[in-house]
Amino acid sequence: MRKTYTILGLIAAVVLAVYYFMPKYYFEEPVFPLPTGATVIAYDDIADGGESAVEFKMGEDALHFSCQLGADTSKAAWCGLLWNLDSASTHLYKNWTFVDTLVFDVEVHGTREVLVKLWTFDPDVTDIKKPRTFRLLMKELPLREGRQRVAIPVEHLYTPEFWYENAKADPELTQRHMEAAARLEIAPGWNQSRGSKFSVTFYSVTARGMSNIAFGIVLGIFLVLTIVAVGRRHKILNDEQKK
Repeated sequence: MRKTYTILGLIAAVVLAVYYFMPKYYFEEPVFPLPTGATVIAYDDIADGGESAVEFKMGEDALHFSCQLGADTSKAAWCGLLWNLDSASTHLYKNWTFVDTLVFDVEVHGTREVLVKLWTFDPDVTDIKKPRTFRLLMKELPLREGRQRVAIPVEHLYTPEFWYENAKADPELTQRHMEAAARLEIAPGWNQSRGSKFSVTFYSVTARGMSNIAFGIVLGIFLVLTIVAVGRRHKILNDEQKK
């Protein structure tokens, strides 16, 4: 029996060593250019009495967005871009469990920061008829003037405290629910000047992650080894009882 366990242990060690030295394979899922079943729109505050001015134009190779927040500080001001990853309302959201990075090929003028917001379906909180009850994961994205390629590690996305209050959610509910990504949003940074126009042109937006195929194979091998070890132990115990 000890010999069997030794052999199984050596096999496990070899499998782990091979997995460790294997080249890492990555997958990429497009957000722009738009994948099938996704849409993107620009929004502003005009319908709520605001004065922000938005320009939006999308072609095959680029998506252009510009905004000038209303200068009147007595009024709230907002604008942004919103990707709907479930435009057909099938509730089949994007499974980004293995996505580790959001990558942006972008050209920027007039701003040093935008907010990246990912809204996910949270079964403990979300009412699909109330968009703000989707879980908010966000991060400030620093930018420089001109064209650049920037990335946000998904682990840096956080749920702000105000979301719990707005959604009337229990602060102890901290699960991120990356298996159900519903919307991606780009909004002005916290310190964007009122009355000052900024523009952002996206050439590509990509969700990137490490393939889990090799990891799944390793888990499968370990499951088989466990079954063999348990089966071997039961056989020996049964043989001893018969004696």
